[in-house]
Formats: sequence, structure tokens, C-alpha cells
Amino acid sequence: MITRFPCQEDAVEYINNNFDGVIGLGDVECPQYLNNFHGILGEMESVYIMKYLKKTEKLITKEFLGLSTDFSTEISITHFPPKGFKSGMIINVEIGKKEISAKILSSKTKIIIHGHSENQTIVNSQGFQVISVGAFEKGYLAIYYPEEKKVQLSKISSH
Repeated sequence: MITRFPCQEDAVEYINNNFDGVIGLGDVECPQYLNNFHGILGEMESVYIMKYLKKTEKLITKEFLGLSTDFSTEISITHFPPKGFKSGMIINVEIGKKEISAKILSSKTKIIIHGHSENQTIVNSQGFQVISVGAFEKGYLAIYYPEEKKVQLSKISSH
């Protein structure tokens, strides 16, 4: 899983050489170059990227590999972090959306995985586990094991 992914040849090569597939959590500049990419949109994607993902059926709109975008499964993905869980940070400022918090509080979801944030963190709060995968531009990513419903945070030394 990646977010804040720059369209740089070495970054694309690293992902394609080391992973079977990619789940983008928004702000992925060039998903068309990533092997077996599926993802959600952030606020930085262009209309071209949105159209490409829809046309190729790679835009995750409800459920994919046991993950949902509508908070209907045990594990959900979202671009923005929920407000008040202290998992999202940009330039050392806490970020989050009230709408995401409201959705998780009234859902079946127990684990929320989000993008948008620079830092990588796991927060356990109010009976939920909130995971920020961190910005790939800082070397952060998360590895998802769908059979085990497990997420492992990872950092690469250079990309």
C-alpha cells in the first residue's frame, strides 16, 4: 500500500521489482506505470488519473481483497485520516476529517488504513486500530496480507 507516490523512474522500478501488486491510497502520480495497481483517489490526482482508473476498472469503489472503501468490512481504506485519532500528520500538524470519524464510529470496521499523512503510525483508540501508511516520498509503505488480514508497516532506505 502506498500514498504520496512520486512519478520517478527509480520509485516505479522499486515497486514493480519488489511487489506483486499495489494498492494506492491516493496521491499516486502515475499508477499507469505500476504493475497490478488498484487504488482510491486522493486530492492530488488529475482528471486523467481518475479517468484511467475508471476505464481500466482499477479504481476501488467498494470492496477489494477484503478491504472496503464504504466501511462495510472489518478492514477499511480511506485517503484521509479520521479526525481525533492522532494518526495523520503533515509538517507536524495533526490532520483528519470529521466525516471519516463519523463513518467508522457507525460501521463494522475495526481497522482503518489511510494515506495522506507524511508519517507512519498505528494508533489504537476507541476500540479501533488506525494505521497511517506514511508517505512513499519519505520511504514509507505498508504490506498487506489479505489471507491473514494483516498489515505490516515498512520503510525503504532509498527509492
